Amino acid sequence: MRVAVSTIASKPLTIEEFDKLHLPQDRNWELRNGELVEVTFPLIIHKDLQVRIFELFRDAFPNAHVLTEYPFQIPETNDKRSADVAMTTRQRGGEARKKGILVGTPEVVVEVLSPSNSMAQLRRDRRVYFEHGTLLFLVVDPDDSTIEVYVKGEKSALTLGVEDTLEIAVFGERKTIPVKAVFAGITVPESA
Repeated sequence: MRVAVSTIASKPLTIEEFDKLHLPQDRNWELRNGELVEVTFPLIIHKDLQVRIFELFRDAFPNAHVLTEYPFQIPETNDKRSADVAMTTRQRGGEARKKGILVGTPEVVVEVLSPSNSMAQLRRDRRVYFEHGTLLFLVVDPDDSTIEVYVKGEKSALTLGVEDTLEIAVFGERKTIPVKAVFAGITVPESA
């Protein structure tokens, strides 16, 4: 969940300016295209889906670096934020660990929908992420237990339901994950 916070700044902030701000420590903040944004507290279902997707990705791609709330920055666009779940190569993950943040976008980005997501913001995010290295952008919708799959360079999205299989081809590997495995016991019954 994200809520824009008005700033006194008359121009967009740079990442360096953002890093120097003394913001309240009891909240989470991101920089989006130079705009200061407060990231609101997630619901339990949101966190459950993040953890489930993390576990499924980690098991399917043991040689990748997978995290929830994966921090990254895009210096060219003055973006400093985190993805609900993201995956990159082990090498880039090791570099990010040393720097404290991934520079550029993860190759795979997952956003779990929440009431504060707008379709316009998700379109902007997807476009910016694809321009800076993302290959696969997934939008997980807990309301209808679907996953929208956007692949860099493809014109249209694919919407998968619980009877479908998510195919992920990155890092020279092709893996499949049943969509039901993402939602089972969270938004759909275990036996569905």
